[in-house]
Amino acid sequence: MNGAAARRPGLWGVGSVVWIWALVALVLAGFWKTYFSRLGLADLVTHLHAAFMGAWMVMLIVQPWLVRTRRMALHRQVGQISYGLMPGVLLSALWLSQLRMAAAPPQMFGLQSMLLYLGMAATVMMAVFWGLAIRHRRDPALHARYMVGTALVLIDPAMARLMLALLPEGARFNPSWGGYGLTFAILALLMWSERNATHGRGVFRFITAVLAVNFVLMHVVPGTQPWQEFARWWGALAA
Repeated sequence: MNGAAARRPGLWGVGSVVWIWALVALVLAGFWKTYFSRLGLADLVTHLHAAFMGAWMVMLIVQPWLVRTRRMALHRQVGQISYGLMPGVLLSALWLSQLRMAAAPPQMFGLQSMLLYLGMAATVMMAVFWGLAIRHRRDPALHARYMVGTALVLIDPAMARLMLALLPEGARFNPSWGGYGLTFAILALLMWSERNATHGRGVFRFITAVLAVNFVLMHVVPGTQPWQEFARWWGALAA
């Protein structure tokens, strides 16, 4: 296999824009009830975070298209926007989580402290995958796969909300099982599609391992005393 073939993306590279558009549709459906259908009721910080996330998804659509059309100079210029977008995503997510924690009534503290963990964990994973993508920006196979990782992190928040909206009231089902189940299924398909690749295929294995560790931690950490103390402190900062 020649160098170009070894670096060629697998299934996700064949129609990466289609994959990202599918993610956009999932995000719109998942956040419709809690955000898009009530835009006038959302606060400024929520709009700010949504704007940064929307811009990130637009970048994920534009970048592979620029690569396929061989506009590499423009691809690099657009990529430089991520140096401003990612800090915006991180800071707005942290700010929003702080405000939500501060506004949570006592009876909702347990749920909100779990949501705090989920939001912070997703933010950290997204930042890690982006950081690795930047570190390997001169290696297209690694760079592209890590950027795909930033998109995969978004599946669970959207899918979980969609399931909560569709499931009958009182249904006993953890929505994260659906979100992570879909994410792991996609990762399995991606790894299978590039099983013969000689360069870069370890990235999706790494992403799977990170998500698997977080899936375990999300069922343990939020209920611990140290995390609950942190959640109280975090919310008090916005008071």
